[in-house]
Amino acid sequence: MAYTSKFSRDRSRRRRQTLWRSTLWLLGAAALIGLGYSAYQTGTLLAEARVREIDGRLAEQTARLEAGSTDAARMRVTLAEARQAVVTLQSRYDADVPKGEPAEIYAVARERLAQGVPAARIVQVLRDAAVAKPCDTRVVRKRFALQQATRNAEDTAQLLEGLIQVSASMPGSGADAARTAVVTVTRAWVAEPLRLTGLPARQDIAINNTLLRLSVEAAEVAGYATASLSVCGKG
Repeated sequence: MAYTSKFSRDRSRRRRQTLWRSTLWLLGAAALIGLGYSAYQTGTLLAEARVREIDGRLAEQTARLEAGSTDAARMRVTLAEARQAVVTLQSRYDADVPKGEPAEIYAVARERLAQGVPAARIVQVLRDAAVAKPCDTRVVRKRFALQQATRNAEDTAQLLEGLIQVSASMPGSGADAARTAVVTVTRAWVAEPLRLTGLPARQDIAINNTLLRLSVEAAEVAGYATASLSVCGKG
């Protein structure tokens, strides 16, 4: 009996020990599972926070890109409007500001106005101007001496009864008339003479609607020149 009681007590003790070890193992496993779940939850929260952060940055960059696209489109519109304005101003400038021959006419008109010539007279001269007919084949020629140090009675050619006077001067006796002769054309109706350099020299002179074609060339006789004038008809 005593042996049986002792055996029972040992078996009970072993059973309790086995149960205790099982309990400890279960508690350890539960603790590990709890830690794993906690780590999983923490990781999930961190990942969600990171995703939200990335989404926020992506939304911010998208907004900046859209704003940049809007600004670029606005700048393109502004640039196109500026270019159109430049084209419009250039067209207006080309229409309002004369160039070439019209600019030369405008400059002469301004010069004459500054000299005191009435505007009505300038306008009348322009209105009377017309295309001239071909020049008359008849030519008036006068020979005159080239001016040297002193003047004499033969150094001026009188054309159209003195309305046009032509003279030429040389810088020295040994100078080349073709390059250095200075031809002076005086018109009775204009205070400022015309000056041409070198021979031959040619100049068209207008009197109202009549065109005079003047040519000055070296004569066959040394030290002389010949002035030729042809008169063109009226248009």
